[in-house]
Amino acid sequence: MTGIRDAEFKYGAVTKVLHWGMALMLLTLVVVGSYMTGLDKADPSRLQLMGMHKSFGAIFMQLAVFRVIWSRISARPQLPEVLSGWEKQLSRTITALLYILMLAVPFSGMAMSNFSGFPVSLFGLVEFPMVIAKNPEMAGLAKQAHVAMVYALMGAIILHVAGALKHRYLDDPKADVLPRMTSLKPRV
Repeated sequence: MTGIRDAEFKYGAVTKVLHWGMALMLLTLVVVGSYMTGLDKADPSRLQLMGMHKSFGAIFMQLAVFRVIWSRISARPQLPEVLSGWEKQLSRTITALLYILMLAVPFSGMAMSNFSGFPVSLFGLVEFPMVIAKNPEMAGLAKQAHVAMVYALMGAIILHVAGALKHRYLDDPKADVLPRMTSLKPRV
């Protein structure tokens, strides 16, 4: 049974729920965001989707902040000793990049919205304060940054998944990190 907190060789329930919940939410945000931007600007469903996208993006950002805090107060499992130095460094770099982008992507979305003169609201119930003044030129730059960082985040996720699969199927069984975050049994 998995405990709430992370342990020396396994992630705890909080980390697992955050990991898989945020992965699903991120995938949904990317799919909906891509679909919504392809709709005609006059299409009423575009505005509805945009509102939902912003609301879930704001939730994602709060979860990312919580995840950063949680990663600092809950001891993480150590990387397997059988990994080479460059593999450990690459893993730490990709993980840091994932955390940075999980915060930067929603922030750039909020900036894009504010620069366009619109607040971000949470399902129309709570409106976040406008922290940036309207500036159409900066809105365009924020949009470019948002899109570029989404692609960077998707690339980092692909590398993250590829690394986990490499350690599971191609490396020494002691390098298998997948059981830490899943219910898979370790390789023997």
